[in-house]
Amino acid sequence: MSKKPSYTDLMNRIEELESRDAEWRGHVRAEWGDDGLLKTSDRSFRDLVENSLTGISILLEEKVVYRNPEQERIFGPLTDDGPPSIYERVHPNDLEKLHGLIQATISGHARQEGIVIRFINLGGKTEGENAMRWLHCRTNLIELQGRKAVLINMMDVTKAREAERLLNIRDRMISLGHVTTGIAHEIRNPLSGINIYLDTAEQILQRGGDPEKMKEILGKIQAASSKIEAVIRRVMDFSKPSEPRLESIDIHQPIEEALGLCAVMLRKTGVEIITDLAPGLPPCKADVQLIEQVVLNLITNAAEAMKGMETNKKIKICTLQKGLRIVVSVADTGPGVSPDLAQKIFDPFFTTKKSSTGIGLSLCQRIIHDHGGILKVSHSPLGGAEFSFAIPVNS
Repeated sequence: MSKKPSYTDLMNRIEELESRDAEWRGHVRAEWGDDGLLKTSDRSFRDLVENSLTGISILLEEKVVYRNPEQERIFGPLTDDGPPSIYERVHPNDLEKLHGLIQATISGHARQEGIVIRFINLGGKTEGENAMRWLHCRTNLIELQGRKAVLINMMDVTKAREAERLLNIRDRMISLGHVTTGIAHEIRNPLSGINIYLDTAEQILQRGGDPEKMKEILGKIQAASSKIEAVIRRVMDFSKPSEPRLESIDIHQPIEEALGLCAVMLRKTGVEIITDLAPGLPPCKADVQLIEQVVLNLITNAAEAMKGMETNKKIKICTLQKGLRIVVSVADTGPGVSPDLAQKIFDPFFTTKKSSTGIGLSLCQRIIHDHGGILKVSHSPLGGAEFSFAIPVNS
């Protein structure tokens, strides 16, 4: 049990605090000028700092010499054991980041947006919401007692971080629900067909069996089974597509190969192809086969969109260079994509076509993302939809 302080001890402590306060005021007077200005400014400054919702500390040589009440709430009050280090109880993975911010501030190159660090809370808890706090820190260079000091503001953003984490989990669960629904829908139809064919096969066998009929039934079962296998394969491709083998290529190569593959289909459906391929484009970093897959899918989708049209069925493919990127666009004269669907068509299993799985555009976007780009949809000058993507040139 600690010894109860005597009256003399208490009086000595009060005198010590008063002496420190007088020393602090003397320094402020030397910095701020006459007594009248000091009294007004000092009181306003104290009111502002002491009632701030942001934790405020002053650092001298990376030691904390002052904390306002909000900062004391987070870190605890200063003790008589000497100024603590600013790195005390900071997460080990954030020590270098905080040190870099302080050094940049002293050198006059502080980051205006600040940084977010993790602070390990104490109080006997090793897990749970109070075990870790997220603090957004911003710094300013000031002068204290003729020396460079760092004023650091810390805002507790733990609740915001937790809310963001929960929102991410919710979004993932919603996406998982969409994917699961799509998979169930795509598998249920052929699976129902298999069950019907098996019942039919059983009835044929009970009647003595007809080899030709049995052969036909087995062929239909095999076809339905292949559909299920194809769905599973596309899902696997979407969740973990093959890694792109980036090499220096001419972007026109995969475009021309994709056009060659679908030339017959386009001719039979009466679709006119228009190409505007910019000459002299620099080589770009890409996987020929994957880019060909994307272009082929975009051309096929454009042709499908114009399936119900009798005339004016056109697809225009353009290439051009914008800065250090090559842009490829596929436009059509179809009905286009409405604004409310523009944000949904890249979602897994979202489709407006009865015979589509809705994975194609999602997979295309994933491929372009792996190439360092993004697949976008907009209104086409031809009147329909225009899908475009950009990939880096070979620097």
